[in-house]
Amino acid sequence: MQTYFRSGDALADANEDSAHGGRFLLGFVEGDLAVCASHARLRNPSVETPLRGHLGFTGPIRVLKAVGVTCVHRGAGGVVADQALDDVLADMLDQEANAETLVIGRVDSRNKSSERLVVRSGFELLDDLPAEGQLRNWFLIIEADLVSEPAASS
Repeated sequence: MQTYFRSGDALADANEDSAHGGRFLLGFVEGDLAVCASHARLRNPSVETPLRGHLGFTGPIRVLKAVGVTCVHRGAGGVVADQALDDVLADMLDQEANAETLVIGRVDSRNKSSERLVVRSGFELLDDLPAEGQLRNWFLIIEADLVSEPAASS
């Protein structure tokens, strides 16, 4: 994850995705950068079509591209990551005018912290749709009443 942000790929993706409702979010704790996250609307028919068929979902689909917590703010039992993901999910709903939204994310199976994060947030493993290498697909259907309000920034 750190490589994704440091390499500039996250910013390049955010620039490309911005025309399609993509967002690049920063989170701060006591004035210090603590979290970087990004998401965008799914616009890849080779993924979208089988996903819709498999889950029977007709609403908007958003891709959780990244949630990265700085080293200084790790190790607190996922508190910062949990709040960051809640904020990202709320932002997704805002982008989709609070419509029921399918969120898809890919997590490297070796990244146990990220797997714990998505499980705590209610994502379900979608093992029967292929992903590359060690990646595993996770999904969550969100509604306006299921997502916490974003935390106030300090």
